[in-house]
Amino acid sequence: MVENNANGNDSYVVDLTRTLLKDGSKFLSHTLVITKNNAYLRPTVGAMMFCVVYIVVGGFLASLAAYLLVVSAHYDLSIFVGGFGIAIGAFGIMLIQPFLRRARFDKKLGVFENHKDRNVKLQHIVSLQINNKIIKRKNALSYACFELNLLTEDGRRINILNHNNEDQLENDGVLLSMFLGVELKDYRREIEL
Repeated sequence: MVENNANGNDSYVVDLTRTLLKDGSKFLSHTLVITKNNAYLRPTVGAMMFCVVYIVVGGFLASLAAYLLVVSAHYDLSIFVGGFGIAIGAFGIMLIQPFLRRARFDKKLGVFENHKDRNVKLQHIVSLQINNKIIKRKNALSYACFELNLLTEDGRRINILNHNNEDQLENDGVLLSMFLGVELKDYRREIEL
């Protein structure tokens, strides 16, 4: 929304209560690790295992298809099982890729990088923000989800982390704000499921 201020210049009003992401994970996906000069997000064992199960099952089914092809002459069954295994394995690989990209704050280089957005100089980060939202599904239960974002002096807002473990996200936000020396703003509001 554009408004005219007292000087006659246009100013932009950004709604910081609006969530950035449409979805969010229902489980703790990452934990914050802070060292002397770096802070980065590391995927949790549970999140990685969730993805690895798909990859292992897909590999098993592809191996079973190869075995069926060698031992028996059931080409149609081998093709079906192999195709299904490849699809499940590919889905697991697709799921695990975002977990392998590390978002990190590097004090030596003075940048935040998440391999998705343009790098941000740490000196341009003015605050961190916690937001909440409800993920509504047509055929499933709705659930609360929280996101941690960084805000820059030029008005950019970049998502750092989101999941539904509110206490862990708040703790990570406090630790990260102390590491960066910036304010943590809380934009959570009362919402009903």
